[in-house]
Parts: sequence; structure tokens; C-alpha cells
Amino acid sequence: MYTAVILEDEIPALEVLELLVDRHESFTVAATFTNPEEALEQLPGLQPDVIFLDVEMPQMNGLEIARRFRQMSERSHIVFTTGHTHYALKAFDVQALDYIVKPVTPKAIARVYDRLTRQQLSRNAPEQFSSAAAQLPAPARVPTVTGFGRLEVRSADRELIRFPTRKAEELFAYLLCHPNLEADKWKLAELLWPDIDGERALRSLHTAIYRVKRVMEAAGLPMRIMKTAEGYTLDTDAFVYDILHYQHAGQLLTEENPELEQLDLLFGLYKGPLFHGKSYVWKISLEESYRLVYEKLTLRLIGGAVSSGAYEAAEERFYACLLADPLNEELYRQLLALFPAKEQSQRIQRLYTRLLEDHSRQ
Repeated sequence: MYTAVILEDEIPALEVLELLVDRHESFTVAATFTNPEEALEQLPGLQPDVIFLDVEMPQMNGLEIARRFRQMSERSHIVFTTGHTHYALKAFDVQALDYIVKPVTPKAIARVYDRLTRQQLSRNAPEQFSSAAAQLPAPARVPTVTGFGRLEVRSADRELIRFPTRKAEELFAYLLCHPNLEADKWKLAELLWPDIDGERALRSLHTAIYRVKRVMEAAGLPMRIMKTAEGYTLDTDAFVYDILHYQHAGQLLTEENPELEQLDLLFGLYKGPLFHGKSYVWKISLEESYRLVYEKLTLRLIGGAVSSGAYEAAEERFYACLLADPLNEELYRQLLALFPAKEQSQRIQRLYTRLLEDHSRQ
């Protein structure tokens, strides 16, 4: 039996989560809190196996609370609950056991139990395995999907998983751009096989779906393709990837004082245009919209760095921007204009020299 503590500032959400956790036969709820300071005060005496923690609370950021929890109780595992996906990568900074996107479901609680059990088995493993386990990186590696720059799917061991056909790869790319939404099967068939009649195109779609599923299984991706009445849905569950982060970036960029950590995360995820090198007709408008998001957050970050006198940091971001979007002349003009006039010539010359040196090494 595992003991759980829940910290959630919204009473209805707390009550639902408490009910779901308590209903699981292997969990018992030791305490619930709506106030972070009260939870931090009582945690040392509770020493729970798992702490369900809301990321966004008015009194204190959930990521900071998690770090303080870690200092007080190394044995307690952190499970984040949130209505947003854009905190997921930051959750790894505190070695979170899981990351649940609301609404919380019994399936998500069962997943937490499975992960706790695996952790417990690892702790109780024979001593000859413990030294090897101690050398594993923390947090544990996870499979990844990237859509900015090259489309890549990699397993937790960083192995590049290849698609058996170009159509299967394009189908996966389309689903990545339309996650958790129903994609109509006839639209997909016409999009991918425009020169084939309806029924034959539909059979080709079924085959491609099967091949995409095999790729996802080979990579160990915790996503599923669900068949619906009219087509298919890519269920991402708690898994996040670069495109999904950018789909939630609009709200962040409209905030007057957004968290710099989140802007940094988005900046680092952009490695180039969407599915660079792929001539998918349907991606044209999406590619432009994501490029504009990248442009806005880049201007905001570099402008903030320059205004605070952090010219070196601003230049590093500028250089990363040159590498990610080398043909965007207008963006270069806007970025360069953020530097004082006396800095511009020196900065651009240094950046040009770095580009030449990096190119010569390739």
C-alpha cells in the first residue's frame, strides 16, 4: 500500500483527485492541502510515497514547491497535475515520477501505481545491480519526437527510428500537428493519395496507420492512435514534444511578464522550419505560424537581454537564431536593431566570423 499526499488549491479538483486516488486499491490518501506553506510544514512528519502536486497555484509555483519537497523528503515521488502541457520538460528538472494533464483519470492513477512499483523493484534489486543503476542519468531517458528542423523519432536509448515508407512518415507528421483531434479518414486518404480512387486510398491509409503504430511501438512512445467513428485520433496523453509546446505558446506570448524559463524552453526547441526538407503541401501555413511564434519569442528574449545590458547572452541567442532560421533576413534586421548603434557593427562581424568557422569544421 502506498501513501499519498495531495496539494491542490482548487477544492473541486482536489476532491476529484482524492476520490480517484483513494479508489485505487493500492493507494491511501494520508493528507490533502490547499495551502503550500501548510503542506511544506507537515510533510516531514508524513513522509508519503507520492505527492500529487498542482503546477499552477497562486501562492507559490509548483516547480519551486517540488524542489523544496525534494529537500525535505528524498523518498517521496512527485507527480505533477496541471491543465497545461508546457511545463512537462521542466518537470524533469525535479525528477518527477509522472506528469498528468487534467482531467485526471483512473488510467492515469493506475499509471502512477505502475511507475511506483517499478521504482520499488529497482530499490529492492540485488546489490550487484545497484551500482550500475546508480550510474544511470537522472532523470531517466525517455523517447523523443522532434518536428522542428528534421522530423525525428528516437527511442529512450537515442536510437533513430525510421519509417518504412514516405507516406507513413507524412501521416505521422500530420497527426503530430493535429494531436488529440479527430482526423477524418476520407480527408487523410485524399490528402496522402490524391491520385488513387476512394476505396483503394482508404486501404492504403489503413496500412499506413498500422506502420505508424509499429514505429511508435519500436520507439516506446507513450502515445496511441485511436480509431474513431469517422477517422483516427493521436492521443498524446501526458507526452509532449516541440510542436505541442508551440501550440500552447500563444497564451504565454500575450502575457505582459511571461516566465523567462518558459520562453527559454520554447526558444531552445526550435531547430529550424517545421519538417525541414519535406514538401508537404498541408504544412505551409503551419510552418509560417510556428516561425512567427519563434520570431516573437526571440525578439522578446533578445530585447530583454539587451535592455538589461546582458549583451553576451543576447548575442548567443542571436547566433542560435542564425543557425535555426538562416534565410530570414527581416528577422536579422529586427534583431540587430535591438543592439545600440555602437554595438551593431562589432556584433555582426563577430557573428559572421563564428558562422564561417563553424561552416569550415563541417
